[in-house]
Amino acid sequence: MKTIHIDALGKPCPLPVIETKKAIQKLPAEGGDIIVLVDNEVAIKNITKMANGNGYTVDSKTEGDGFAVTVTVTPQATAEKPKTGAVICFSRNVMGEGDDTLGKNLMKTYIYSLTEITTPPEQLFFYNGGAFLTNKDSDVLEDLKTLEAKGTQISTCGACLDFYEIKDQLAIGDITNMFTITEVMNQAEKTIIL
Repeated sequence: MKTIHIDALGKPCPLPVIETKKAIQKLPAEGGDIIVLVDNEVAIKNITKMANGNGYTVDSKTEGDGFAVTVTVTPQATAEKPKTGAVICFSRNVMGEGDDTLGKNLMKTYIYSLTEITTPPEQLFFYNGGAFLTNKDSDVLEDLKTLEAKGTQISTCGACLDFYEIKDQLAIGDITNMFTITEVMNQAEKTIIL
């Protein structure tokens, strides 16, 4: 089996994930290993999530000042993934243009309404101002917890949490990156952007 090494030390997300995906495409049909050096746990989580989502196995260990993440690709894991269900992207913490008080009420009602529909969305992404909807002070947190309990995956952009300095206030779901958001949107049967 072929082994490809990637030095992603010091590279911000989503670059380690993108470089890993590119390396996977260079593997021969029989598969192989991609060993990625990273220096933060967010990169480990993002590479692991991408790999697990594609049926690859992942192992990580401390190496020097960083971590070595090994992604093992087998021929059985290279089949194309089926389309996912509905994906909703929240780019703001208000809904629509105009008065922000009305916009907050509309957003709260919209997210509550998602808890009442028969088939909840498969994935919710929160980025830019939408990142405030997943923090501990959010007035939609209980409805998001209801959706998560029904199987909806909730993810917030890590770069956005860092930009607004609210990463320590994240109260639900996981941290993701723009590459993953783009990939899931591309595979979705339906994408709604608010």
